[in-house]
Amino acid sequence: MGFKADTSFLKFLTMGARGVHHTMTRLSEVGFSPIELERYCGSNKIWATKVKRLRLPDLLCIRTGLRVEVKAKSDLKIRMSDAPTKPDRVWDAGLRNKDLVAFVACKDTDQGPAPFDTPSFFTAEALRNSASSSRLGPPKSASEGAERDRIWPATIPARDGKVIQVTSEKIVTQMFATSGQGARNQTFTLNGKTAYVRPGDTFEAGSRFLSGTPASMATVADYLSQDYDPISGLHSNNAVDRYAGVKALRSRDDIAKKRRLPELENLIRKESEQRVRLEAAGSAVVLASSLGQDVIKDFLWKEDTAPEMRMEAVLILTELGPGGFTRDQLQKVASAERFAGNEIRQAAVWGLGKGGLRAYEDLLEFLDDREENVVLHAIAAFGQDTPPRVIERLIEKLLLLDKTVSPAASAALRLIGSDAVLQSLTLAYQQNPRAKNWILATLGRMSPTLVRSKLQGQSILKKVEPMLLVAPGANWLSSEEMAINVSFLLKQNI
Repeated sequence: MGFKADTSFLKFLTMGARGVHHTMTRLSEVGFSPIELERYCGSNKIWATKVKRLRLPDLLCIRTGLRVEVKAKSDLKIRMSDAPTKPDRVWDAGLRNKDLVAFVACKDTDQGPAPFDTPSFFTAEALRNSASSSRLGPPKSASEGAERDRIWPATIPARDGKVIQVTSEKIVTQMFATSGQGARNQTFTLNGKTAYVRPGDTFEAGSRFLSGTPASMATVADYLSQDYDPISGLHSNNAVDRYAGVKALRSRDDIAKKRRLPELENLIRKESEQRVRLEAAGSAVVLASSLGQDVIKDFLWKEDTAPEMRMEAVLILTELGPGGFTRDQLQKVASAERFAGNEIRQAAVWGLGKGGLRAYEDLLEFLDDREENVVLHAIAAFGQDTPPRVIERLIEKLLLLDKTVSPAASAALRLIGSDAVLQSLTLAYQQNPRAKNWILATLGRMSPTLVRSKLQGQSILKKVEPMLLVAPGANWLSSEEMAINVSFLLKQNI
């Protein structure tokens, strides 16, 4: 975990992750079977250990082989990050002509960035063919090196409206009335751009492209007829093709295990690109390969393993789901003295929780860990599906009245916030008079609506009620955003 919270960076990560999930949903609805090709593109979890991965599109359809790069922005543009002086970071690095780029417009809501309904898709070929019309923006922050935005001319409406007429020279629209403006017609001249709309189309402000310099937008359904053989990708000279192949094979149950496993193990034995080899080992583990397990363990435990590759191995274990091998290895990494002070322990704890294996019982021992960041990750890793037996163990820790463990257990119980937590805390309150304050403090920070509805008519509610007035989300000043704003304001005291 980073040394300080960066809420702005987190907002952009959240926007990107939600754009990825939104695009996956839309692709699934029309018949594709998308998975994340770029690890963690659909997550906003921030790790300080930077894993240098292959330059990959975000998504892969395991049935058709379609690859999609997702760009989610609050100000919609045909825009790609570019570093013209660095071949591995130019805007189209790793993209084949037939790969798609999905541009997703997002709007701010109380729950953070939320995508509009329809992503806009372009082929990499259409963007390449019109790249001469694009322009480079100024360099970004120094931390991003030579990276700049490359932007293609496009028309994005600023108000909701409807298309009335489309000619070779212009698009005529009717802009709908707003609270401050009446309805009116507006004409957009094309000036070399291609119209992407037809008469009768409606649009929301800032949500779609009316026109642009790429010759056309992509029709996603055209890719549904493709058949993808991931095994052929394993024999490609291109590392990205091999990587995509091994990741797809993990989920291709229509291909017999007796065919998939030998291919994966053969690749593992000869693969020189370590990121592909590690990914192949992960897929082989899914198929119960002892070779795959041995390779994963080598990446985890060999002294000469690069820190970022060890981290990648932990993230792969997190994705593989429940299993004796994955759970055992994550437990060992999380507890290993040799990794004291290393973020990899936090990653392993995170992987045992709701973001991975959901082995919630394994998180209990880390609530009194010597490292604060490990404790914080253990607390945050509990999910609402935490089973009653683990909730009871958390309450036992709460009742220890320990200055370290009791606050951690209380925070975990609050975050779980389920009916089972409420019921168990209420029962504990009746049976443990010496620990009533910690129980009340935990109940008082849970959802006011839930607590009031479940404790209605019980005497304990009167004791909790004052705390519910200032519980998270109970009033406008108790929201997370306001708490951050007030804290920031109070620091301005000199």
